[in-house]
Amino acid sequence: MSEADRTELIDAYFDAMDAEDLELVRPALADDVVFESLSGPLEGFSGFETYMNELRGLSDTDHELTNLVHGDDATAVEGTVTGESDDGPVETDFCDVFEFDADDEAMTRIAVYLNDA
Repeated sequence: MSEADRTELIDAYFDAMDAEDLELVRPALADDVVFESLSGPLEGFSGFETYMNELRGLSDTDHELTNLVHGDDATAVEGTVTGESDDGPVETDFCDVFEFDADDEAMTRIAVYLNDA
């Protein structure tokens, strides 16, 4: 998969997160995608859906991407996310790692790391 194709899928992912619209990201995710966050690993689109609807803890987000590093089978993305939590406004740095399936041209794994120090 080309770097441009990966970037397009990553943009779709963050657009979906910020719009809180699962249908925007569905075509970018493999059927057996694994989503890993502080909530633990979740499998398949239904797992991602559970994260978005029940576990996310942020709304009205805006992801600002500052760095993309492409490797052979994965891309790391650094940035800052702002949004609203139950406790008020949040701003934190993040690094997400995306793995891809070249045959399906979809994300097979998304690992989310936050720096809220």
